[in-house]
Amino acid sequence: MEETGINEDIYTSESLRQRMLEFLKKTLDYDGSIHLLAVAIRRMTDKNVTEETIWRLRVALTYREGNSINPYWDGTELDIIEEGEELRLLDEQALADEPPMIEGSPNELALDWVSALANPLWISDEARKAAAEGLDVHEAMEAERRKSIEDPFEHYFNEGLNKE
Repeated sequence: MEETGINEDIYTSESLRQRMLEFLKKTLDYDGSIHLLAVAIRRMTDKNVTEETIWRLRVALTYREGNSINPYWDGTELDIIEEGEELRLLDEQALADEPPMIEGSPNELALDWVSALANPLWISDEARKAAAEGLDVHEAMEAERRKSIEDPFEHYFNEGLNKE
């Protein structure tokens, strides 16, 4: 399969986007305990060459625990075949047998991981919030790191120069 890059029709076709998300919900959340955090998609075949289109989806998901969402997620990639209006997994057995690509990562990293494949097709409110909170924590840690490597004599030398 040859990658052809992001194809904008998935992002502009609301019906195709909705069908993909419904397919994922039906396939992955059959018992109502799975919560999709973020999904990205990339076309893998040229629809002008074949009658079917193969899409690679990168999915970050977690579990519902009562009314709350688990703070850790798993990530997997799925190949989906679109033939006319029908969507199906390219390799259903792999989904059942293979472990996720990412296991137990903090939710604030889900959006970055999904985005490495393509622009996200869908992002949950929880993933947006976790990414924003993670960014705030990262910025605070970076400020502390910069503070720790500042020149400890900067203040001393600046005062000495001002006296002359």
